[in-house]
Amino acid sequence: MKNRQPLLKNIRIVLVEPQGAMNVGSVCRAMKNFGLRELVLVRPGCELNLDAIKMALTARDILESARIVDTIPEAVAGSLLVLGTSNRHGEYHEPHMTVQKGLERVGPCLSEGPVSILFGREEWGLTKEDLKFCQGTMHIVTDPEFTSMNLAQAVLLISYELYQKFGVKPVEKGPDPNNPFEMPATFEELQRLYDHMLSVLKMCHFLPTNNPDGLFQLVRAFIHRSQATHREINILMGIFSNVEGFMRIYVHGQKRQKDKSGAPPPPLPTSALKRMAAKLASEKPPKPDDEKNE
Repeated sequence: MKNRQPLLKNIRIVLVEPQGAMNVGSVCRAMKNFGLRELVLVRPGCELNLDAIKMALTARDILESARIVDTIPEAVAGSLLVLGTSNRHGEYHEPHMTVQKGLERVGPCLSEGPVSILFGREEWGLTKEDLKFCQGTMHIVTDPEFTSMNLAQAVLLISYELYQKFGVKPVEKGPDPNNPFEMPATFEELQRLYDHMLSVLKMCHFLPTNNPDGLFQLVRAFIHRSQATHREINILMGIFSNVEGFMRIYVHGQKRQKDKSGAPPPPLPTSALKRMAAKLASEKPPKPDDEKNE
């Protein structure tokens, strides 16, 4: 068993393009109320001026130590888990959970490394592009007729839930950092895998031309739901490396055949796969059980 208070130091609050200095200051105060210390701002649209300082009050130290970066990958670097906050249900194919369900995923990672939680702009939240960097999204259950929340209020409520779960009582031991079968994959490992997968799938002509991103988001989503470990990601990297090698040999062999005969090579045997890919891309994901019961 471990003391839970130090676990909160591994929580990283990330604000994407916050527009109001007073909101940023209020976020700092909400964080300090519940033992959170690390704040990162991605391309803030406001200056951290006197308005922010006034709202932060005795949480000014969090405001002054906040990091400012240009991109989300910079903000979440080294994270074992990245969760976004959004009320858009089922739109991006990522696992979408209540805050309580989301924190069940946070627990196993928190004892071994950083966990980043992303909050979007005051006016429209996180975009589709922002959420591509997340391994799931959480939403705060509200009256369905009025789901919009102030940025600082949202941070306050999630900080409270984090403190209740990880800041008061002891927590079970997390994964063994020396065992690659247990350690969750890092954000960087997942991004390398996705970049490699996308390259190979394009080489195979697997992705449908009318909606390539839709299908690839489905692929990313099931990997996110699996909570893959470091070793499992390495296995997938190896599989796609072998597929890439085979494809290069195949394409090279067909090119040589064309050079000798003058006839074009036969098409790659992917028509059935492309039909399946198009069907998958057009399907809408079912709503999770926790959404149905709200």
